[in-house]
Amino acid sequence: AVQFLAVGDWGGVPDPPFATPREVATAAAMGRAATDLGADFVLALGDNFYYEGVRDEWDPRFQETFEQVFTAPGLRGLPWFVLAGNHDHAGNVTAQLAYSHHSPRWHFPHYYYSLRLSLPGTNASARLLVLDTVLLCGGGDDFGVGGAPTGPRDTAAAAAQLAWLRGRLAAARHDRYVLVAGHYPVWSVAEHGPTACLVRLLRPLLRRHRVTAYLCGHDHNLQ
Repeated sequence: AVQFLAVGDWGGVPDPPFATPREVATAAAMGRAATDLGADFVLALGDNFYYEGVRDEWDPRFQETFEQVFTAPGLRGLPWFVLAGNHDHAGNVTAQLAYSHHSPRWHFPHYYYSLRLSLPGTNASARLLVLDTVLLCGGGDDFGVGGAPTGPRDTAAAAAQLAWLRGRLAAARHDRYVLVAGHYPVWSVAEHGPTACLVRLLRPLLRRHRVTAYLCGHDHNLQ
């Protein structure tokens, strides 16, 4: 099996001590799960730093919210595969990309990217496609009414990502499992509700290519 932990909306707060009690408790629980059940990596589903991302690749928030919190023995050797949420886009996402060169755990090579996962003891493979749903659909306000994404800031960049996804999904037809990850949900029964942009653009692709699962954050609950 390939086993991993997925966590979204974990990004602390901008005031000391930066990490919240819930984040610390979640990090400890993740460590116990990784030790007891095994884990190959962590998938970070966006909103990595509240409320306005980071300033640059040397921002102390990388230490205060990430490195100094997820310290359990079961987590220390695990790579984190990271994507950006709407709060990350309120700051400097390129700084989060650059932090990949500062930390052996932090893997964020591009706004969107593809990973091939080998299934131990078999010839089969799984594919993980990591998206930037904020570039695709636009920013959103977590805390205001009517804060749904209203469309991409750069329509050409959104179209390029969608074309990339179509090509990657077509190429993944030989993979046994195909997982897609993004920050915004397609469907949600919680406060933000479904993301109309993803229902329109992404859901038909997920269905057409029989994607195994779509993993996301944004709503602060488990569905």
